Parts: sequence; C-alpha cells; structure tokens
Amino acid sequence: MRKIRKYGENILRKRAEEVKNIDDKIRKLIKSMKETLVSVKGIGLAANQVGVLKRIFIAYDKERENLITVINPEIVDKKEIEMDLEGCLSFPEIYFSISRNKIVTVKGINEDGKEIIIDGKDLLARCFQHEIDHLNGILIIDYATEEEKKYYKEKLRKLTTNS
Repeated sequence: MRKIRKYGENILRKRAEEVKNIDDKIRKLIKSMKETLVSVKGIGLAANQVGVLKRIFIAYDKERENLITVINPEIVDKKEIEMDLEGCLSFPEIYFSISRNKIVTVKGINEDGKEIIIDGKDLLARCFQHEIDHLNGILIIDYATEEEKKYYKEKLRKLTTNS
C-alpha cells in the first residue's frame, strides 16, 4: 500500500520520467500500485500519485475484470468526444465536467517489457487519458470551470492546507 498524494502536493504537477529499464524496483512499484488501487477501489492510478516520477499507470478494466499496467504510455489514436463527470483519487469527493475522447488507443510496454497496444472505450478511454494527464503534470482542476472551482472552493482549500 502506498500513500496517495492529494491536490496541493508538488509532485502531482511534475512530468514523470520515462522508464528505461524494468528492474526489481519498478516491478515492486507496480505491485504496490496495484495493491493500492484495489484497496481504494479506484479505476486508475499514475505513479506520481504515489510519489514516484516514473511514466507508469495502472488501470482497472471493468469489462475484462483485470488490471492493466502501461509503462511509457502514449495515445496513438483517438475518436469521438464526450463530456462527463470525472473524479480523481487525488481530489476526494470532487468531480468536474471534462470533455474527453470516447475511444483511444494507447501504446506502451507492459511489466514484462513487451510492447502493447490497447484500445479503450468509454470509462477505460477516459481513465487512460486521465492517467496520462497525471504523468504530464496535468490535473482535473485544469479542466474545471470557474463555477466548478467556486462550488468546491472549501474542499479544495482543505486539500491544499493538509498537503
């Protein structure tokens, strides 16, 4: 289990570094990220959310009921756009309306070092985009309207004063 970093912590604003070598340290990180994601019942978790600046994310694929690990991810195709409410483990009990692609294809490598190409649609596509944003230091609040920020002003203040 790892501590999930909350809004206001500087590491969430930093761009994660590419993983050059999948060694025991990276495997241990991935294992702990999976345990953390399962224990909090989340659908996605980026490495910088647990304090590590590496380009790794874990996503839960509800359709196939399995966890997906993507190292050094990049979006290679995207289609259709939809607006939906989106939350984040780093922003507990806060939701913003965010426009994202409904279908995305992500390329990266898995924990065995093999190249993978994964298609995501609907919630999984949203998750992929959300986690890649994290790896680039982009947060859901960056998409929020002034009205949404105002609505959550007190919760956001509490997060930043506790971090």
